[in-house]
Amino acid sequence: MIELQRASAFDRQRIEEFQRAAYARTEAIVGARAIPLEWDYGQVLEECEVWLDESGGSLRGVLILRIRQDDVFLESIATAPEASGSGRARLLMDATFERARELRLNRVGLITNSLNPALAWYKRMGFMVDLEEVQPKRSVIHMSMPVPDA
Repeated sequence: MIELQRASAFDRQRIEEFQRAAYARTEAIVGARAIPLEWDYGQVLEECEVWLDESGGSLRGVLILRIRQDDVFLESIATAPEASGSGRARLLMDATFERARELRLNRVGLITNSLNPALAWYKRMGFMVDLEEVQPKRSVIHMSMPVPDA
């Protein structure tokens, strides 16, 4: 399991820059602005748990979780472009499930763009499509899955 550190308001600029770089490839594929790049990160830091994956003084991943009454909502799971294919996202997803178990919540939800290549990965992880919401310029896929046993 990777060691994650909880972000603070002092990390805001670094998180925003990281998210822009991490989502650039997805935006190019999808042809639309990535939802996490539309956010006010001051508000995100107040309302969500933001976890940083750092290695060797470098930010390798950002995990943003919204803790709700019945589930953990995965707002964003992002890895550094150079970490693509390294298994880093899987480690961040495992950390999401671990956090849900700590909170005694048995479900994780998320949304993604229907054109996002990560959609197939989410399905391989066990996420099921709950709803497809057609919006102007995008189709948002709502997904969820039970938290696997440790």
